[in-house]
Amino acid sequence: MYRTGLAFALLAAATLGSAQAQTQVYPDLPTPIKNGTGTLIGQTIYVGLGTAGNAWFALDLSQPVRQWVPIAPFPDMPRDQAVSAAVDGKLYVFGGIGKATPAATTAVFNQVFVYDPAKNAWSQLPTRAPRDIAGGVAVSQGGAVLMFGGVNRNIFDGYFRDLAASEGNKAEQDQVSRAYFDQRPQDYFLGREVMSFAPADNRWKQVDILPFGGTAGSALVARGNTLTLLNGEIKPGVRTPAVRQGQVGPSGLTWRSLPDLVGPAAGEAQEGLAGAYAGYSHGTLLVTGGANFPGARAKLAGGVNYAHEGLTKTWRKDVYALVGGQWKNVGALPQAQGYGLAVPYGDEVILVGGELQGGQATPQVMSLEWQGDTLKIRD
Repeated sequence: MYRTGLAFALLAAATLGSAQAQTQVYPDLPTPIKNGTGTLIGQTIYVGLGTAGNAWFALDLSQPVRQWVPIAPFPDMPRDQAVSAAVDGKLYVFGGIGKATPAATTAVFNQVFVYDPAKNAWSQLPTRAPRDIAGGVAVSQGGAVLMFGGVNRNIFDGYFRDLAASEGNKAEQDQVSRAYFDQRPQDYFLGREVMSFAPADNRWKQVDILPFGGTAGSALVARGNTLTLLNGEIKPGVRTPAVRQGQVGPSGLTWRSLPDLVGPAAGEAQEGLAGAYAGYSHGTLLVTGGANFPGARAKLAGGVNYAHEGLTKTWRKDVYALVGGQWKNVGALPQAQGYGLAVPYGDEVILVGGELQGGQATPQVMSLEWQGDTLKIRD
């Protein structure tokens, strides 16, 4: 059959589009998202907030052609670093950092919102968190949500109030920043309380007090009743390479230390990661991405509290696997990134969005799979 050049071009374009739809396992987000939050409910990923503002999106992984679709927008002010978890098919969002009004100073929220996928509707629950929730992590356990770590609200809010009060005076703002950063890790009072929230009766409980210092920006992975808390900030600008594992029991959590995360290369110190992605693939724990300030831990150990002053924040792309009880560097992401969402799905860990070197948000979605001795990355 004779076809015009235009017809051939249209056919080729349609064929190419179809091939791309089939080969792109995980489509990019409609908008770049960093410092957002989200979770998996059934076979659908939900993600929003952060640089998406009030927007939320859903990706049904059961569909042969996967596509992000917008859902009802968040009903309150935009926020970064909220935490979320799913209980009984609903999405719960806690806290975050933002402004209560456009003219307000940056502060930590203590609200709780719930999204019902069946109704495509949000509502605010008649409760408030007993302590600040920002920069922490959360996981569902037995009909409740467990929350770990995060900033101290009074210290964090006070810093931004002082900055706002000295706006327009660089010398005063520099003094405010120095006073904030020039403190020991324990003086930031990062959260050590493990809190539990049960949606069934709107009840908060204190589950445990961590036997080690609190962190912000850690990664948290659950596998049954075993929780693994990886790295995070011990103070602004300084991370820890520590990995701890907790076993959930009737009387709280029992903790043990796993090996520290190894360095990105032989002979190179591991600074620890904030904003990393983590999850299990075929029973092997993977961690990747995040950011740190190379040299900060050594300066802190030498007595310099403002340890990241003059250092360069560096985003990471190394992928580590816990193999035979030891961490190994097993590969690298296509680009350095962090502060996105890690979603376990089957034997894959799906990485949703994040922040690239220099702070730019990315819409990219990809997955990691550890196949015995080979790292496979799909996008």
